[in-house]
Amino acid sequence: MPRRSVAAFAFVVMLVLASEAAATVGGPCTVEIAGEDIGPREVGPTSDPIVVTDDRPVSVTMSSEQQLDRLTVELEFSGIRWTVHDRPSTGTSWASEVPVNDYASYGLGLYKVIGSSSGSGFTCEGAALIEVAGDDELSPLATPVGLVGLALAILGAFGCLAIGVRVGRSRSSSVFGAVLGAAFGLGVVILLQQFSAVYPTIGVTGGIIAIGAAIGLALGLLGITGSQSDAR
Repeated sequence: MPRRSVAAFAFVVMLVLASEAAATVGGPCTVEIAGEDIGPREVGPTSDPIVVTDDRPVSVTMSSEQQLDRLTVELEFSGIRWTVHDRPSTGTSWASEVPVNDYASYGLGLYKVIGSSSGSGFTCEGAALIEVAGDDELSPLATPVGLVGLALAILGAFGCLAIGVRVGRSRSSSVFGAVLGAAFGLGVVILLQQFSAVYPTIGVTGGIIAIGAAIGLALGLLGITGSQSDAR
């Protein structure tokens, strides 16, 4: 059972990664993020990001043939958005900056930047993935977010294994197994994001956590050697 669960985990993750990609500009506008036109770009979990450093702000510009009356710049992580800039605007273009260094001290990796604006009878929105790079490959593990992800992954993995080996076939152990499996899945999501391997959309985050919980549940119900014992 555990082997089948791991195979299902990998298969579903591949499906989720392959299915979530979308065009990034809507409305009669052109958008540039970090100096790059984002019109051709996609924002799926494995789309190519714009690489930026943690010591420089990221520029966001939008232009239109019509008058723009408001600008908004947001960051998104796993479906959760928070506003960086939101203010009235005049003219047919605007420019703003995302202060990357304000967030890089907490975590690195992949984020989505969304620039949006409105005018008389229309709205525009453009988005792109950015990769906040550290000084070396292990830099994410020196940030609070990276350490939390590592701790959750280790705690969840070893907790599930301990339940599978020592307990098994217990209602309470299945509940603990599911919780620990979900914690493991959340840790994996955070580490994938921090190491810029996968951008965690809502589907990716929910899918990995759910499959982790399913693996933990299976280990709590059957144990690692449960299937072999039944066969004997």
